[in-house]
Order: sequence, then C-alpha cells, then structure tokens
Amino acid sequence: MGRREIWHRAEQLCRAGIRIASVHELDAVLTEVVESARAVIGSRFAALGVLHADGDHLERFITSGIGDAEKSRLGGPPSGHGILGLLITDPHPIRLKDLTKHPKFTGMPKQHAPMRSFLGVPIHGRERPIGNLYLTEKIGAEEFSEEDEKVAVMLAAYAAVAVENARFHQDRERLLAELRGMHDSRERFYAMTNHELRNALTAVHGWAELWVRKTAPDTPRAAIEVQESAERALNLLEDLLDLSRLDADKLEPKLIDADAWNIVRESVATVEPAAERKGIAVRVTGPDGTIDCRTDPQRVRQILINLLTNAVRHSPQDDTIDVKVRASNGEMRFDVVDHGEGIAPEQQAIIFEAFERAGKQTERGTGLGLALSRKLARLLGGDLRVESQLGHGAHFSLNIPRFADASS
Repeated sequence: MGRREIWHRAEQLCRAGIRIASVHELDAVLTEVVESARAVIGSRFAALGVLHADGDHLERFITSGIGDAEKSRLGGPPSGHGILGLLITDPHPIRLKDLTKHPKFTGMPKQHAPMRSFLGVPIHGRERPIGNLYLTEKIGAEEFSEEDEKVAVMLAAYAAVAVENARFHQDRERLLAELRGMHDSRERFYAMTNHELRNALTAVHGWAELWVRKTAPDTPRAAIEVQESAERALNLLEDLLDLSRLDADKLEPKLIDADAWNIVRESVATVEPAAERKGIAVRVTGPDGTIDCRTDPQRVRQILINLLTNAVRHSPQDDTIDVKVRASNGEMRFDVVDHGEGIAPEQQAIIFEAFERAGKQTERGTGLGLALSRKLARLLGGDLRVESQLGHGAHFSLNIPRFADASS
C-alpha cells in the first residue's frame, strides 16, 4: 500500500470515527459503524451483530450492501451459529480467504449472494463483549489483509464507545422521562393533599375546638384527643408540603424586621401545654432587652417548635428544657437542650434525613421535623446542628444571620 493510499485510508478512518461519535441513537450508531467499516476497509458487504444480554446469541443484526428486496428474500437475521457463533464463543479477530472451507461453516440461504473472503472482529465494551463486526467479499483482492484487520479492530473500538454512549443516552432519556413523570405525580399528589385533605382536617379540627370550648371545664377526654390529633395531622401536612416546596425550590423566606425574643416566647408558648402535662419546665435565658433582627419569623418559629416538641417528647417526667438565645452583630444562635436519653452517634448521622427518627420506633414522631428544620435553617442562610451523648441528653443549635439579605 502506497503512502497516498495510507493517508487516504487514515483520513477515511478519522472521518468515520467522527461520524460514529456524533450519533446518539443506538440503531443509527450501529448503521453508521457498518457503513463506515464497509467504506473504509473496502468490502462488498458488512454487518454488525449485537449480543443479547446473556451473551450467547445475537439480538440485533445490522447490514450494509444488501438491498431491502434482497433482505426480504433472505428472511430473518442469522441466529449466530457457524462462523458467526465462533466469534461469539471465542471473541478474537478471524480472517479467512474462503469462509466456505472453514470447519464451522454451516451454509447460507440459497438466495444469498456468494461470499468467500471474510473478516470478523469482536466489539468489546468496558465490562463484556457487545457484539461483532463482520465484513465479506474484499473489493479488489481475494482476501482481507492484516492492515484491514487492524483498521477493523480500530473501528470496533470506536463502535464500542459509541454503542455504550448511545445506550447511556437512551437510559438517561428514559430515566429523565420517569423522573418527570414522578415529579408530575408528586405535584398532583401534593395539590390534592393540600386541597382535599387540608379542608377535611381543618373542618375536624374546627368542630373539635368548638366542642372543647363549649364543654369546658368538663371537656370529655375524647374531644381533647380529637382536637390534638387533628392539629398534629395538620402540622404533619404542613411539614410535607414545605418539604415538597423546598425540594422544588419553590419556598422563599419572607424577611421582615422582628424581635428575636418575641419569636422565642411564641415558640415556647406553643409547646407549654405538652410540657406542663409531663411536669417539664422550659427555662429561657439570653441577653436583656429586645433583639432586633431581620429574618422570617414564621420559619424560625417553625424550627424552634420542632426542636422544643422533640425535647419535650424525649425529656424525663418533671425535668427541665433549656432554651438559650445569643446574638452578635452578624448572627443569632438559639440552643435547645434537653436531658433525655440522648442520641447515638449512628443516629446523629441520619436524623436530619426525611422519615428518620432518633429513639425507639414505638415513640411518636414522623421523622420529618428535623429534616425540614435543617432545610429551613439553610434556606435562612444558617444551619442546624446537634451534639449528644447517650444518657446525657441532646443539644441542638440553630445559627442564622441576624440581618438576612433578600438578595443572598
């Protein structure tokens, strides 16, 4: 082969590689590989067989050089026996001057064009063989050369990368479609939950609250339990909806000027009835006077109520919960400390994940409060952390900017 021919073939090979790499749809990739191989190597026919996942037979067979009319006369694709099967069981290049004289040759359909010279190379993926590239009837020679084999091996390498990329592209598109479907289903679910379930729970809570007021001070225990259950369900619903909005980046803080002391007092007042039933005192300490800040009071209250509710739940009877407030020029810190059973190190690693809980499975709790609280803390530009040892209670620290900036 002269220098001019070598350069011409190298140019053809480069162009073929570019064409193969630019296609993402799997069948189009396979067709491009076959067409490029036939053109670069110079054969009358070419084919590419794709192996089934079990690796013992062909599931796809793409041809080049055979017209549609001839394909219809030949019937279905080969099953992968004979010489084709040899490449499957022993994936190494095969170069034959006359394939009909090979011991593994099993014949061809009568309608098939005559074939003698043969070149076959395996297509190796990263983890297993993907398929095989076949070329027959070398143009201008009785057999394929060693140079042809090297070019075919190189094209097979291009094909392996292109096929795996195409499969990855297909899998990615399928997963994206599934993800979009799941997202749409989730949005429909939350819309239904927000409308139908909220209305039903609000009605139950309203009637129970009216029942409690009208029967005070001799309110039946059943009325109180219905009211409290409806209130917990409404709070759970709000937590679920907030988590959904946070995950979808649809929740934005509403920043206003406020007094941090008022936020703390309102949060403590919310949990005081539950604390009093267990004889628990909530002790608040911090600097004197007002603590001016700019934040979202509703979200800070939501975090503190979650932390205080957990503290009441896990504190022993007749114990104390400490709430500490600190403020500097740039930051506010709220500490909620209980003296309960504490949190094991392995639990501390997961309690800020949705639906994970510290403590016993039989204890009341949804596993949403801490996950939501940390997300809200980060929404406000801060964070929520825990320090704890088994038998020594838990210490949760909420740090947020004192004067939040809407542009940050």
